[in-house]
Amino acid sequence: MLCNGGNPILEITGVEHMRWKGGTFNVSCRNYSALAFRINGNAIIQSNGNEYNIKTNDILYLPQNMGYTAKYTDTEMLVIHFVTARDDKELEVYSFQNSEQIYKLFLQAHLLWKNKEAGYVVYTMSLLYSILGTILEKETKINLPPYFLKAISYINSNYKNSDLNADTICAEAGIGATAFRQLFKNHYQKTPVEYITDLRLEYARNLISSGMPIENVAYESGFNDPKYFARVVKKRLNCTPRDLKNYGR
Repeated sequence: MLCNGGNPILEITGVEHMRWKGGTFNVSCRNYSALAFRINGNAIIQSNGNEYNIKTNDILYLPQNMGYTAKYTDTEMLVIHFVTARDDKELEVYSFQNSEQIYKLFLQAHLLWKNKEAGYVVYTMSLLYSILGTILEKETKINLPPYFLKAISYINSNYKNSDLNADTICAEAGIGATAFRQLFKNHYQKTPVEYITDLRLEYARNLISSGMPIENVAYESGFNDPKYFARVVKKRLNCTPRDLKNYGR
């Protein structure tokens, strides 16, 4: 599942506002993925022997290097194109009763990409992860207790704070540390510390790509010490901070 962070996003290649007339289309494999918010229109998509029905206000994840056949009505969509670390094997469709929050995030991403002001790549990546985090929260809110979801939301909003720790998170969410760690491991297949570190590294990678000095990146991304930041990058990714922007490419 893309939203749980198990397949890192390496690069955003574009954000588009797309419209086209209905019809049937055969789409060959592309070297980028797509996350699309459907503003208007419906679609039936077939891929790998499976059929997916997508309605207005649904969100569709199309993995890179996957061909498909689509039958569309007149369509309008906001689409974010990006490259992931590996190829996912299945399409994903997300349907919610209230999609206004996610729709606004897609609009912000499109505006940022269109205007291309300073830092737009970093900010767009941040919005993409906000979209994925919002989808994950909506997808799991029925199956996970509210206090756990509150803890995840707190992490996603505060991971750049170098003082963030499990005790602070648990106190904020009203959950015991043992139960929190167990739920986290079961749901994310990693520890809270590993999850926070991954968020910080991804944010740091985008800051480095934007040209920010390494020392500043360490503080901005929550590591709070350039030497410690370098050790974490070496241990987790086996590269230097300077090489981090090209990691996985």
